[in-house]
Parts: sequence; structure tokens; C-alpha cells
Amino acid sequence: MRVTILDGYVDEPSCLGVPPYISPYPRYIAGAVEESGHKYDYLTIDEYRKGKRIEGDLLVLIAGALVPGKYLRGMPVSGREIASVGEGFDGTKVLGGPLVRFGFHDRGLEKVFDHLAKKDLDACVHDFLESGQFSNRDRESEEWTSWAVEGAKVTRNHPDFPQPLIAEIDMSRGCARYFTGGCSFCIEPMYGEPYFRDKEDVIQEIGALGEIGVTNFRLGGQACLFSYHASGIGETETPEPNPVYIEDLLKGIRKAVTDLRVLHTDNADPSVIAAHPDKATEVLKLLVKHCTSGNVLSLGMESADPNVIEKNNLNAKPEEVMNAIKIVNTIGGKRGPSGLPYILPGINFISGLKGETKETFQLNHQFLKYVLDAGLLLRRINVRQVLEVRGSFPVRKHYKEFRAFKKKVREEIDNQMLRRVVPKKTVLKDVFLELKKGKNTFGRQIGSYPILVGIPYEKDLDEFVDVIVLDHGYRSITGIEHPLDVNEASLAAVSSIPGIGFKRAARIVRARPVRTKGGFISSLDDEKVAKQALDYLKIG
Repeated sequence: MRVTILDGYVDEPSCLGVPPYISPYPRYIAGAVEESGHKYDYLTIDEYRKGKRIEGDLLVLIAGALVPGKYLRGMPVSGREIASVGEGFDGTKVLGGPLVRFGFHDRGLEKVFDHLAKKDLDACVHDFLESGQFSNRDRESEEWTSWAVEGAKVTRNHPDFPQPLIAEIDMSRGCARYFTGGCSFCIEPMYGEPYFRDKEDVIQEIGALGEIGVTNFRLGGQACLFSYHASGIGETETPEPNPVYIEDLLKGIRKAVTDLRVLHTDNADPSVIAAHPDKATEVLKLLVKHCTSGNVLSLGMESADPNVIEKNNLNAKPEEVMNAIKIVNTIGGKRGPSGLPYILPGINFISGLKGETKETFQLNHQFLKYVLDAGLLLRRINVRQVLEVRGSFPVRKHYKEFRAFKKKVREEIDNQMLRRVVPKKTVLKDVFLELKKGKNTFGRQIGSYPILVGIPYEKDLDEFVDVIVLDHGYRSITGIEHPLDVNEASLAAVSSIPGIGFKRAARIVRARPVRTKGGFISSLDDEKVAKQALDYLKIG
């Protein structure tokens, strides 16, 4: 049987699969298909949109963007597209992923697809290929490892392979706070008692990906990195981190992929960091040592309002989050080779939770202002509305206040924070150019929550360039290649150098080739401007 895996992309609280990321889901499914003795084809929803045909006997559609996001390129499959794809395929078809598992699908799709996989899609596909019957079950731990390793080869078929593809790695399933129900809105406690993959299994999977040419990885699929194989799981909501185990993991990854380019992480529970500052500091030092700079720890704060925290069983009080931010800044705030600090915290705020009032937004803003005034760094601040995965919430009750708060954060906090994280003249290494819009080119570094970089002239896409920062938006920066080759750069590029402009750029272009700094200075009408421009140029 020929199986077509259609990757509709996923975006979950602990797993990302929108380009340049590839989630674990298609890799597990490919491994399950191979283990069953069958063949597969893999294509993304973007390739399908461009006209690539779905062939074969069995269609497996992955879907599940549960976190609202903005994307530079790929866009997760929509409900309308899911129905259209299903109706247009004549063979057997199964739909799965977070969309189905957590009940976000249109009920009408039950008539379009032969089966909706309510648990692990890879296990469902495996059982169908083995027995002819679809199932609804979670994969076993042995299957998890074998399918992850066997299915690693599917990444070769991703349009972003080998660069800028970044492989999202599952570290665990579930939340250490499961026995209290966890945060009221979060899907992770719905998995029940957390399961942590063995470090050897993770290293083996990453090694298999490395062998075929993947060099960028994010250790995701976990509610809290600091709870990975921690002590006290099931006994306390703030288990004690296990630095020795994490060190073995990171060392093993580095040994398995010697040409590793990016190694980042994702979520962290600020209350765990605050409860165990010494152990957390040990872990942070390991992340600085073994991971690559530009790393981000997404701290799930959600609200600074004590009433909202209590009514939604949120994981951390404002003072705990502040302590965690300080600890992460102390250890990870130094600037690394990528041009960004080694590791910084990110903060999430969610609107529409139970107990929210107009005062909630004031408290949230006061917290951020306190962080700013304390001279601390936040890599990014996410402000969004709750998704009603685990019941109903008063989502629209304070929509006006939510919009006003989000605007205030962008205008009063984000810009100032970005100026601290990447000051003017900071050089960001290896920015991958992905998109042209008008006469501007846009790119990002590879990794967790990369900063959008706008270059004010046209450049070829799909290449890496170093960029020097010229200016800051709310969540993006403007920059130019660094160093800019004065004899090769376009007129538009030369015009973008601070203080140059079109007329001076034209004089520089007419004077080419420029062999010396003195020759460059003499080509302009203002010696001071010329000397300042030298900071951005390659001459000779």
C-alpha cells in the first residue's frame, strides 16, 4: 500500500511544526509506515496549495494549530482546506493530530474521512496497515523510539531541508502539575501522568536526523524543561530539577551531531525555577554551555492578577516569575556568537480567563513595566486570547481591554526591550532570507522565536547573510548585510547605509572600484559621514 502523509502543520503550546520547523508527527507516521512494510510519500500543505497532487491508497492528514500565531511563510491547514482535501481524495483517508485529539475539528468531517484518530495518529496508521482496522490509542514507548528513528528519513522530503529546517523534538508528554489539574486552559494535563522519554532515546533520534543532514534542533514537546526527569513528579507541583541527567542528554546530543548548528529549547515553569534556584542555575549554565545562543525559555505566566491565578490554577505568582526572570538573565544574558544573548526568558499573557476584570490588564502592564524598569531582558512577549480547549471561558468579555493592552505592550514595552536585546550596530549572524515584499527582503535566524529582520533592498532568497542592526520596530528590526561590499553592493543597498542616502550612494557607485578607506572617504562630500559609514563596509 502507498501512503501519502500530508503535513498540515501543527502549532501547540509545546510543539511547533510550521516552516521552517518540522514537527515529530510526520516522522513518527513515516516510521510506523516503514515498520509495517509499506511505502510513503510526504508533502506539505504549502506544496499541495501549489498544485502537487496527492497519490497513493491511503491519505494521512496531520492538522492542529491550537495556538494562534503569525507566520512568515507557511500557514497551517484551514478547516475548509481539510474538507476539500478529504472530498477530493478517492482512497482511504484518516485525519489526526491535535485538531482531532482535542476536539477542535468540524463534526462534519466524520462524513468526509474514513476515520478520525482521537489519539496518536501514527499508532492509528500502524494498526490499520497491520490489521486493516483503525484504532484510537497512544503509541507505546518502544514504538515512540523506533518510529522516531526509522521515520527520520522523511525530513529529506521537506522543502526546507537541509536549511533552514529545524526539527522539533518531543521530550515528554503531559505536565508535572497534572494531579491538581494544571492550568485551566492547557491541554498538557489532559495527557494524565507525565511520561518523560529516556535521554538515550532522544539522543538516538537526534543522531538519526543528524546522519541524514539535519543540523538544527529544538528540544520541545514538554511543558517544562526543568521538570524533565526531575525529582518529586506526582508529589509536588514544583519538582526538583535533575542537572546531571540534563547534562548527559546535552553532551550526548553534541556527540551525536558533531556539525550541529542550532540547539534550542522551549517551555519552562517559572515556579520550578523560583522554588529551586540553585538547581535551576546549574541547568541554565548547562544550556549556555551546550546549546547555541539566541535560545529562549518560554515562561508560562499568563496573568499577574492574583484572582485570575487562583481561579485558573495558574502555575506561578508574579513574584515567582520575577525571580525566574532574574535568574535566567543572570546566567543567560551574556551575548553569544549569534549576536543574541545565550538564553533569555519569554513571557505569555492570556486574556479571557476566569476571574478577569479590567484591572487585570493594569496589573499585567505594571508587571512588564517593573521588568523593564529593573533593567531585565525579555526576548518576546506573547499576548493572546484563550482557546476553549478545556471548557468555556469569558473570551469576549473584555475584548476591548485586551486589544488596548496588546497595543500598549507593543508600543511601550516591546520596542524598548528589543533595543536592549539587539542594540544598534549589533551583528546578527546567519540570517536566512525567506521572503520578498516590494523592494524589501525579510529573513530570520534559525531557532526559537527568531527576530524578524527586514533588509531595505532586494536580495536573493534562500541564503544566509550576517546583518547589522540599523533600527527597531515593535517586534522586528531593520538591518543591512555586514560587512557590505562597497564594490559589489547595489545602489539601493549602499543608499541604506546610515547617513548616505541616494545621492551619496550614486557618487560612491560612480567612484567604484574603491580600493582603500581613504579613497572611499574622498568619494564623498562629508568626511564625517564617510568615516561613520566605514563601520558598515568592506573595502578592497
